[in-house]
Formats: sequence, structure tokens, C-alpha cells
Amino acid sequence: MSFGDTKIVINSITYDNHSNNILVGVRKHPETEDSQTAEVVLDNADQRFTALNLRGLTAVISYDEGAGYTATPTLTVMYQTDITSGGNYQTILTLVGIPDLLAEDKASKDYFHNATDTKTVKGLLTEVLDGVAVDTELTATQDTVDSFHNLYNGGIIIVGQSLFIPSRTVKSIQFRLKKVGNPTGDITFFMRPTDYAWTESKVLGDASTLSTSVAWKTITLDTARYVNDEVYLYCEYQGGEAPLLDDDGSVLDAGDYVAIAYNSTGVVAEEKLGLQYADTRWQTYQDQDCGYKYTYDTAGVDCFAHTTSRTATFDSEGSLMDTYQPGKSFRISEGESRLDVVNKLLDYTGDYKRGESDGAVHFFTIPTSGNSYTSDKGEFFTHSNQKALVVPNRQVVKSFDDDDGFEGEATSAASYALLPISGPPLRTDVASSAQATSVAEAIISRLEVNAQVGSDSVPMNNYEQVWNYITTTNNWNGSTTTGNIAYLNRVSMGGKFQQFFSFGRQAKRGISGSTPKREVKTEEFILDNTTLSWGMVKNLFNIIDENTDDLYEKLNVIFLALEKIGVKVDFQERGITFEWVYSTLIQFLSDYYSLGEIVPRWQVTEQLIIPVR
Repeated sequence: MSFGDTKIVINSITYDNHSNNILVGVRKHPETEDSQTAEVVLDNADQRFTALNLRGLTAVISYDEGAGYTATPTLTVMYQTDITSGGNYQTILTLVGIPDLLAEDKASKDYFHNATDTKTVKGLLTEVLDGVAVDTELTATQDTVDSFHNLYNGGIIIVGQSLFIPSRTVKSIQFRLKKVGNPTGDITFFMRPTDYAWTESKVLGDASTLSTSVAWKTITLDTARYVNDEVYLYCEYQGGEAPLLDDDGSVLDAGDYVAIAYNSTGVVAEEKLGLQYADTRWQTYQDQDCGYKYTYDTAGVDCFAHTTSRTATFDSEGSLMDTYQPGKSFRISEGESRLDVVNKLLDYTGDYKRGESDGAVHFFTIPTSGNSYTSDKGEFFTHSNQKALVVPNRQVVKSFDDDDGFEGEATSAASYALLPISGPPLRTDVASSAQATSVAEAIISRLEVNAQVGSDSVPMNNYEQVWNYITTTNNWNGSTTTGNIAYLNRVSMGGKFQQFFSFGRQAKRGISGSTPKREVKTEEFILDNTTLSWGMVKNLFNIIDENTDDLYEKLNVIFLALEKIGVKVDFQERGITFEWVYSTLIQFLSDYYSLGEIVPRWQVTEQLIIPVR
């Protein structure tokens, strides 16, 4: 092995550019936090790939930067194209990474997270990526009490609550009980609907085992019961004796009975306390509520059960990753991608992600140290040094419920001092104003990292990954640039062995006309011998749409792409807008070619002309 050696391993078979020479090269290998793709050219002179279907197989590209091979993130073969041109027989593979596959995983239905669910961002990320729903046990509670009803033989024998349970699978029931004197006999908890269609009951135990101090007592149902109905939750005790009173009301004998806690004024609207006497009479009190609890399971994230399980690996964690609980502010819409859901959760924390060579999605805090590149004039292939404002540079976070009144904010101090621009307030579930401030700080931190600060094209002598921290110093003009890599592209083909990276990207749509977040380098995308597919052209459109608001620049890039396939646009500006031309060209290509179809290089003496007014 030596500097510049490159290989790709597909299904345990190695193809390289120095021993078996089957790998012609890696034409492009771009990576961002949300996309990892590659285009690989293989020699097919012996027709080994003609009958070999590589689509759907996993692959790992490795480069030798001078200290042995280093594996890059795992990819999957999406397209396999055999090309015959000028006596060359080649197979071109188009590969995508885990983030791209996550973008294709769509939620099968809506999911609404329960307001009282205590899952943290870390737990939810693990669950979303794993694809297996993890149920959470929750507790419904009415625990406001100020008095007791007494249960004994000949008096009140049943006390409880009438309430509606909405589509929940009840597992256990609790009441607050104590004993007075020495009661004996079974205490039974039960649940049944108002139409008495069924009854779930279980004996708590003998009354003698109760404490003289009030405490929550629990029964667990032998079989959890799904309920979507108005029900009674009751406690029954028919033993013991009533207190014995003298004619003047003084207590002669305290009696032996069970006391159940309740509140003498109404607490929960639409609920009421009910009780039954030994003579079978029932009495309900709309202005009283019994103290009770019941537990039930709420379904986990069950809208990605049809997707491939992915491993979440947490290399390092910010303070919010395993403490912040999104509650009801977290929801998933039917058709929403798994990638968007992961990003939505990460936005709360300020942590970052990337797919790596072990096939897992790794989460970590942003690095603040890393490799350095220093050059005199000419040793960098290209170098740019840019300063940009953080926009927006102030973020306010407020609690979801106004009644809580929690609020916090954060600013990017330097940018805010120069040009204050506030982002829209974020409403979310927060436990305190301090946590609201922490979430605001996480959002600002990500915006600061994503602020555009330059780019470099350098020899591939260090293995870099997305979000690595880089320092580049150009001794010729004295400029030094530092930042975290947001875009990375590698080329190992035709004598080139280099990488291009740029720092930062706009996390939110910025001010119209701001500088692109990375260079739009068509020469890396379209080489002289490139055979374009619609997927490649569409990807180029996505890149320039994402990077610039300048339509003139967009059109120049599209014209170059069209010329590569023998199409010339006869464009004369006769009172029409660039917007109209741009949309017309994209519509022409999207209508003419199906997704993934190879666009031939038309063999014509004159280029096909698309008239544009």
C-alpha cells in the first residue's frame, strides 16, 4: 500500500487501483451531515460485472492517505450502469449512505408523543433509528385529598371514582388507604364500565396488613385491560365495625375499619366520586373526587417498524441529550422521513451526527480541535477565507403552555452586536426557564457552527470526516481559517488524489443573496467522459438550489450540464424572467427523462436546441 491507493469492498470482494486494477477510480465522493454519496468507476473489460447484480449491496471505500487504508462511511449500491465507449468497457456504480437511506424511510402514520412521557432525546433517537417501538408506562393521577370516607360492614362498603379512560391499556389501580383499629377481611379493587359489560377485579389483601398512616396501595391486573369508555374505579371492603358513639357524640369505641382518602371539593372536571352502602344504595358526588392512580402503557414510536434497523452510537453527549424530554412538542407526521425526525430531535440538543464505517449513526458534541493545514503560495489547490454574520443571532424559547410561564433566550454575541436579528420564538415543552435557556443556547451554538467561514482544496493526506475541526493557514497572505467541516468531497481518479472541504452551512434559510455555503464546482461533477443520469442532474439542481439564490449562476451551471449531453439552450432575453427560464428547463428535463434513466450523449452534428422564447 502507498499514498493514493484506493479500494472498494463490496460483499467482501475487494476492487482496487493498484493490485487487481479493477477500480478505475472514485469520480466523486461527497459527504454532508445529511448525505453521503459516491460515484465509482470499475473496469469491465472482462465483462465480470455485466451479469453481476451489485445493486442493494453494501460497500466501503477506503483511501491510503500515507499511513495505510482508512475506511469511509458505509454506502449502498443504488445504480449499476455498464458503459461501452471508444473501446472502453466500464461499470459505473452510484452509491448512497445511511443518511440518504434514512431520508427515504417514511413514517407509516402519525405519531403523537405523550405529554407525560419521560423519554429523553437520546432514548427517542435510539428508538427512531432502531425502528422498534418501546412502550412507556405512564400514570394517570388524582392525588389531591383532604379527608376520608370510612368503609365497614353495615355502612359504606364501596368508594371510588367515575371517569373516562381514553384508549389506554390499564395495568394497575391504586388508592390511598389506612386502617383504624384492627379491621380484618379482604380489600378488593375493581374496574368496570358503566354498562357493567365486564369487570376486572383483584384482592389487595387483608385489611389487617394496612398501616395506620395513609399510603398508596396498588393492585396489578392479571391481564392488562384496554379501555376506551366511562368506567368506575372502586375500592371495596365489607368487614370491620363502625365506631361506637355515646349519646353525646363522644367515642366509646374507635371501631375497626378501612379509610380511603378523597377531596371534599371537586378537582377534576367531568369526574365524580361514587359510593355504595351496605343496603345497596348508590350515591354520587359531582363536587367530590376520590384519590386514585392507574398505570397504562403508551405506544412507542411505532411508525418506522417497516424500516431497516440502524444502530445509534453516542460518542459524547451535550447536557441536553439525556436530560431533555420533548413531551407533547414531539410529533411525527405520516410520510415524514426518518432523517427529518432525527434532525428535529437533534435541534433540541446542539449535538451532531454522521454515518460512519461501522454502519452506525454516531452522535457527538462538536469537536473544537483537529488537523492543521499550512501552506505557502501554490501548495493549496484552492483556499478561501470568509467571514459571515450568524443569522439569526438571537433565539427565544418559550414553554408550550402559557400557564407555565417558562422562557429563556440566547444570542451569538458578536453578530448580535453588529446586526441584531431574532429568529422566530420556539414553543416547546421545558421544565424550567433554565432549561428553556439551555435549548436556546443549543440552537444558537448550531447556528454559529454553521456560519460560513471558508473552504479549501488540499491533497488527501489526512482522513477527514464531516464536522471535524480544521485550521488552515495561508502563509502567503497571512489568512487563517478555522471551522468544522460541513461539506467534504474526495476524488481519486485520473491522477487526482485530493479532497475539498468547506466549513459551515446555513442551518436555516438565510438572507437572499448571501454567499453559497460551499463552492459549486461543476468540474468535479461533470468530467469529459461523464455519462449523465437524471439522478445525477437532479442532484446538481438540488446542490445549486441549496447553495445560492442567484438565478444567473444557477442557469450557467445548468447550461453546462445540458451541453454535456448535447443540448444547447437558445436563450434570448426578451422581457422574460430568469425564474421562468429556470423553471422551464427543469420541467423539460424532469418530463423527458425518468428518474435514474441514463441520458445518452446524442451523436449529432449540431446540438439539439431548446428554444426559450
